[in-house]
Amino acid sequence: MTTQEQLLVDAHSTWKPYRVAYEVIKATREQDVGSIVEVIAKNDEGLLNDLRTWCNATGYELLDTKPSNGTVRLLVRKREPKHSGKTMTVIMSTASLEDAVYPLDKASAGAVLGMNVNMVFEGAAVRLLKHGYRSRLSGLAGGLFTSMVERVMSNEIGWPLPEQSIRMLDDLGARFYICSPSMYGYGVKAEDLVVSEYTLGAVVTWADLLARSDIQVFSKARFDKP
Repeated sequence: MTTQEQLLVDAHSTWKPYRVAYEVIKATREQDVGSIVEVIAKNDEGLLNDLRTWCNATGYELLDTKPSNGTVRLLVRKREPKHSGKTMTVIMSTASLEDAVYPLDKASAGAVLGMNVNMVFEGAAVRLLKHGYRSRLSGLAGGLFTSMVERVMSNEIGWPLPEQSIRMLDDLGARFYICSPSMYGYGVKAEDLVVSEYTLGAVVTWADLLARSDIQVFSKARFDKP
């Protein structure tokens, strides 16, 4: 693979700016400061504004934008990284799809911005960490509409499903905290987990994390039967 090919990122299939940023981060990890990557993204004002925010916050430099047939070609230069020094703690308390995806969104955005992200999984949310677990919509209609919502998320929006988000957060250096009583209660074993590094704890640890965080994000808290 040539250097030119390595520095071309085609991210036009997603509306999620943090996924675009993540692909740029991956493409430039082994590149020297000053390297330039060409990025193909959707030509959407909100997405482009988010990418400008990301560049300004992290030390990347947006050199040029060239719209073309619904997409835009961006030239992004890698600069010396900036570190925000901010900490975000995200409390995941349910495994239902509609309540899990938005806090995972915020966590992913914080991670690409270089924040220190703590991911806490308690209650039924520990199921989200199981290999191959499928997060479903809640309620009686959940079984009927989950597949349709998954297709829209994946094929039309480019929105990562929970396991994809968790793997991305792991790759970006997020720290994972798992409620050990919840693992026991919901039958999740260490060998089931999609993350290899994590800290076991419970609510006292969560309270300490929240007290030391600049940003706190919560999923909807609900009690799901084991």
